[in-house]
Amino acid sequence: MGPRTARSRSSLLLTRLCLSLLATVVLAGALPTAAMSPPLQDGGGLRVALDAMRQLATDSRSNKRKRTTSRPRGGLPVKLGKDGRLTVLLIGSDWRPDSGGERLDVLMVATIDPLTGAAAIVSIPRDLSGIPLAGGSNSGGMPVNSIYYIRYRDPSLPHAALDRKGLKRFSKDIGTFLGTEIDYWALTRFGTFANLVNTLGGVRVDIDEEVLDSSYHHGASRGVWFPVQEDYKLKGDPKCKPKPRKCHSALVYARSRKGTMGGELNNDWRRAERQQDIVRAAVKQLIDERGAGVGLLGTLLRVRDLVETDLPKTTEAAGQLYALIEKMKLPQADMKVLAPATWAGLAADGSTKPRLDTIRDWVDKHFYRVKGRRDRG
Repeated sequence: MGPRTARSRSSLLLTRLCLSLLATVVLAGALPTAAMSPPLQDGGGLRVALDAMRQLATDSRSNKRKRTTSRPRGGLPVKLGKDGRLTVLLIGSDWRPDSGGERLDVLMVATIDPLTGAAAIVSIPRDLSGIPLAGGSNSGGMPVNSIYYIRYRDPSLPHAALDRKGLKRFSKDIGTFLGTEIDYWALTRFGTFANLVNTLGGVRVDIDEEVLDSSYHHGASRGVWFPVQEDYKLKGDPKCKPKPRKCHSALVYARSRKGTMGGELNNDWRRAERQQDIVRAAVKQLIDERGAGVGLLGTLLRVRDLVETDLPKTTEAAGQLYALIEKMKLPQADMKVLAPATWAGLAADGSTKPRLDTIRDWVDKHFYRVKGRRDRG
């Protein structure tokens, strides 16, 4: 299988994991105690609990012939947008305890039509600048990954604290830029990414193109190397040494953006592809090894504190999200990365500027208003 095919497959699973992660965060915090009691160690109790929550969220009941449901029930805690969709800003932060600031280096907007399950996702490069903001202003030369920290975060907050109001304002900026409505946000920091990989017992990826980054600093060492190899084991963030020592850090594999990858320069867009590969592997491993029973529940309980979100954490909210994930459909045409040259252009100063008309035309077609939508609430 060629790199392009692999990237298409991993993009699909990336979005499934992003949306699934939102569901599992809510789900793990809201599951009834009965679903975790010793008499239900065969996983039957978990399935019963999930099915009950699915019924709470919908007007029709699942069965052997029809596993998905036709319409979300009104009055649920997770509010759909005025467009009748659920649209969430997914954020990966570079925050570290030993350095100042917080840049939002991974930005993806995922949306789903709750009636049909049709989903779409758009990824925003971290260095994109000159984007329109809510209220009519513009980010100017400020890259999108710095807007939250510089414009909105309360400087009086402790270093580790998130400014939740600031993230909501940033979400509105992203919605203004894309020309759509964003309902919720969810954020994870890179340190918790390593913890998540370790919680899964590591992940295995197929590396189709060698990654050689001689400038990457990892602890006291400089330089990392990932050889071409199938079923390559990655762990959270073990220490790496320069070539010929192989690096097995999932965090480094996801973050390296210099040096070379195969016959091309390594950069932000190439590392985004590798991030998708890690997620694809994590999803496959989670499904293959944890299944749908107690093993999966145990994993959910361990990862529920690794994501911050303004989604409500109730049993009904878990049922809503679980029902959406069950019927989600995401063809390749409904996934885009706003990279040059189609979606952005390189300015004379080296910055990347969005092609707004092209971007918003795609968003209008794929983040469409749902017919027969229900009012919020």
